[in-house]
Amino acid sequence: MSWLKKQQLATLLCLCLAVTGCKGSMELNELHIVHSVAIDQGEDGGVRVTAEIAKLSTGGQQPKGMQESTFYLTSEGSSLFEAARLMRTKSDRTLLWGHTTAIIFSTDLARGGIGKQIDDIRRLRQFRNSTLIYAMEGRAYEALKVSMPNLSISSQALRGLSEGGESTALTEQTSLIDVYQELINGYKDISLPSVEVVKDQVDNKLKLLQTKGLYAFKGDHLIALMHASETKGYLRAAAKMNGSIEAVACDAKHKITFENISNRSEIEVDLNKQQMPEVNIEIYADLDLVSVQCDKVKVDPRTIAGWEKEINHSITEDLERYIRFSQKHKVDLLGIGEMIHRKHPKQWRKMKEEWGTIYADTTFTLKVHGRVDHTNFTF
Repeated sequence: MSWLKKQQLATLLCLCLAVTGCKGSMELNELHIVHSVAIDQGEDGGVRVTAEIAKLSTGGQQPKGMQESTFYLTSEGSSLFEAARLMRTKSDRTLLWGHTTAIIFSTDLARGGIGKQIDDIRRLRQFRNSTLIYAMEGRAYEALKVSMPNLSISSQALRGLSEGGESTALTEQTSLIDVYQELINGYKDISLPSVEVVKDQVDNKLKLLQTKGLYAFKGDHLIALMHASETKGYLRAAAKMNGSIEAVACDAKHKITFENISNRSEIEVDLNKQQMPEVNIEIYADLDLVSVQCDKVKVDPRTIAGWEKEINHSITEDLERYIRFSQKHKVDLLGIGEMIHRKHPKQWRKMKEEWGTIYADTTFTLKVHGRVDHTNFTF
């Protein structure tokens, strides 16, 4: 048999296995596929785990796969790992955790630390590194029971909401591997997107999910919530923003709106004569004019220069709000300490233990270079 025929035979065999299933594989009617997980504080210091599971069809007139409804299984244990194992006793099928898209921690549990829970999630092995992580005030399981328009599974809604983070600058996507790596490496403090259950503005009886703001952590302990402007300043400084909106008022009721098409951040850290850190942050932002609500606007170099001045002032205020927040709560989300460690390792060893206090007294210098590149309008 020629080499080419052997390759064709091997390919055909692989295709057959993919279609028919290999030895030891399980059918859909033997599985419950978990799509979202809520982790709350249980009794006596334990953990309560709620799993959102999609109802499946194995054939007949309906196509195989997810249907329009979900159901929930809840279990408590002394640890997340134990609670997940005990949940199996409530199910007539094997739980498949590998398709979990979103995990929501309650803030009550997160304030006591999420490190143990993250370790347990990693021990379950099936969880994907791309699984998204959130935090929520109140009971996390309540978020799983909120219906979203045209979506039957909360994980789909949560992924869609967090994907808009760059365009709204109100949140960012944070995955399981992001959290795990930062907790292990300790290069910087972590943040998790905030999830809220809110009333629909049109129908007050309808509840919706919303992601807005970031929860800041010190180590694995939740410290405080960054609101919109603080989150925006952080994302600017971390160079994680693109597509967001800046506005300049032209009168009491109207404004001119600009879209941020690119954002670059340069952070330099050094030590002064007293061996105290000094941080310089420079922001470079390119913007396009996208909306004008005013009747009379003359677009010329002088007008554009005025817009840029106001935009730079607004961006600077967002950065200052974030820095005040981070120094007040002693959370180093930008990894300033790690920059000192890499540049001045000997000095870092002396300040490492007191870094929270030192960071709170660190001097920051901010420079913003916002530029309106395209007006897209002729007046």
